[in-house]
Amino acid sequence: MAHLKPEECLHFFSEVLSILNSTHEPERVLSLIVDRIVRIYSCQTCAVIIINPATEYLQVSTNYNLSHRYVKEFRRSLGTGEIAKMLSTGKPILITDGEQESKLAAEVQLEHPFRSAVCLQISAELRTLGYLYADAREPNAFTEYDMRILQSFADLISIALNKSYLYEKNLRLDKIDHETELEKYAPFLERLSTSISRAEESHESLSIFILDIDNYKQIGGTYGYEASKKVLKEIAGLIKARLRPMDAASRYGFDEVIVLRENASLEAGIAFAEELRKTIEETKFAQQGIHTTVSVGVAAFPKNAISENDLLIAVKEALYDAQRNGRNRVVHL
Repeated sequence: MAHLKPEECLHFFSEVLSILNSTHEPERVLSLIVDRIVRIYSCQTCAVIIINPATEYLQVSTNYNLSHRYVKEFRRSLGTGEIAKMLSTGKPILITDGEQESKLAAEVQLEHPFRSAVCLQISAELRTLGYLYADAREPNAFTEYDMRILQSFADLISIALNKSYLYEKNLRLDKIDHETELEKYAPFLERLSTSISRAEESHESLSIFILDIDNYKQIGGTYGYEASKKVLKEIAGLIKARLRPMDAASRYGFDEVIVLRENASLEAGIAFAEELRKTIEETKFAQQGIHTTVSVGVAAFPKNAISENDLLIAVKEALYDAQRNGRNRVVHL
């Protein structure tokens, strides 16, 4: 358990912010944060685990006390367990004694067994980037108070990663994702914010949903990467063709699409999502005639949430439930 004085916290954060302000490269910032966490909490292991946007698998970005071989071979699916739930909802994981919480400890453990550990979501612009992991050989090494400090470090990591992402994005200045021909996520977020404001003023509803291709990785493994990209593009085209002029759709993740339906209740959003789910299930994609299904989470303003942030959290929770409960289904909160 750390006992940091306010001036010590200020010194640590000022140190990180100074480097963050001077570079577009996140590696220096992440390395410094991991080093400071290890020093403060006498950690056995500390690591920044990120979602690889090209594969949507988790990978180790920066770490302390993980072997080179372990880092090289680490490739963990998001799955539907507690790590996936933490990444989806933002609720951190705190294990005070791994011997008493052995099942959870086994799920989150990296290379070395531990007695206590924490996992905290790293996110930016309402998009999950990965998580911060730390463990210790002693029980009760982390408390609820420490979680606030560690979450602040996780937030600094998110700023560093997002700053790098935005820098690269500004070099491209392209609002279209050309693998799907859908809008990129950043301009979609701007549109969503405007739509929520308009709906609030006019006392209307709007619905959003996230659609995830259930067996996308298997398609790539069976038919090849180009075939999987073709399936994604054809599904995106199928969605785009069914949108009204006031609607919007964006590539949200590696194999996910987020859709905005203006002036549409939760029930209308569910009906539209179910129609798409059924159509995709009955369609053959690419030259190989590939079959696939999708899981869909639906949420609506103002029924499920009245802010952009809460609406996106709600729709991600609904998608998580759809995936956890068998896939190929539409779920709403």
